[in-house]
Amino acid sequence: MHPLFASRARLGAYLLGWAPIVGLLAALGTLQGWTWAEALVLALGLGLFGAFLFPTAWYLCRALPLEPSRGVGAHAPAWIIAAVLMGGLWTGFARFLAWSLQNLPGLHQLPIRIAPAMPVLAGLGILLYLAVLTLHYLMAAMERSRNAERVEQELRVLARDAELKALRAQLNPHFLFNSLNSISALTTRDPGRARDMCVLLSDFLRKSLKLGEHTSVKLSEELDLLRNYLAIEQIRFGARLAIQWEISPEAERADIPALLLQPLVENAIKHGIAQLPEGGTIRLRAALTAGRVELRVENPVDPDAPEPQGLGMGLRHVKQRLQGRFGNQAWVEAAIREGQYRVDLCFPVETP
Repeated sequence: MHPLFASRARLGAYLLGWAPIVGLLAALGTLQGWTWAEALVLALGLGLFGAFLFPTAWYLCRALPLEPSRGVGAHAPAWIIAAVLMGGLWTGFARFLAWSLQNLPGLHQLPIRIAPAMPVLAGLGILLYLAVLTLHYLMAAMERSRNAERVEQELRVLARDAELKALRAQLNPHFLFNSLNSISALTTRDPGRARDMCVLLSDFLRKSLKLGEHTSVKLSEELDLLRNYLAIEQIRFGARLAIQWEISPEAERADIPALLLQPLVENAIKHGIAQLPEGGTIRLRAALTAGRVELRVENPVDPDAPEPQGLGMGLRHVKQRLQGRFGNQAWVEAAIREGQYRVDLCFPVETP
């Protein structure tokens, strides 16, 4: 479709741009000694004809696109020939219009008056056609720029989705291996508890696979999966593992990236609770503040153990996922404070 007719606003702006041109034509006519009636009728007719004749420059733009390798001069002869032809058509229409209107009252002198003005009208028609041609080249460049930005955005989204799928694919086996190791450790000591863990693991895997199919889930769904996982680990650790929940009702209804908290809780058990003979309490906090979700996972650590350098695999993946989706609007902070390893997440509430 012609770019001028693709939008009413664009077409209206283009036609409005011809208003001063019509005024200029009328003013030139009066300077030649024409009456206002003669000048205005001829200016209106030429303006309407030119407004719908000169947009044919779009097809010349499509046939001769600008290419940096060839330069502008390569198309100059074609542009000049087209401008001369269109200028000739425009002045020919002016003569035809003058002869057609000479029988109307006050316009019988129009064919005689227009003859001396033909060279000026021809030059003006050539300039107007070149101006409209330039306008079409500018619109074509803007359209190419918008298309390039749209393709780039689509590729960026596809790359982000592929990266998130790869991250989830790396994390899911990690969940399974740790759980199977726990079951293996209980098989010889307590077969009954190992059997219970198998049942809970089956439920956990079914829920995790279901949630993993979605990009976003309600925090309440994520917490339900965590309760299932922690039930598995509590069979293994018994009284050594305690859970403290500080979840606001508003936060539970918020949408968050799927499987976001699971690797953090898993790290809290593996690097915190499992390393302490007396165990400890994992605290999970969730709040909704000013349109942002604030999450915290906190667990005790061995005070004599060296502080972790950098981010672990699970925490690193969580950070990458949040930055891939929210950019600089999300942040992750992990540090040891007073014997507690604390991970804080903050990101905007997602719109479902």
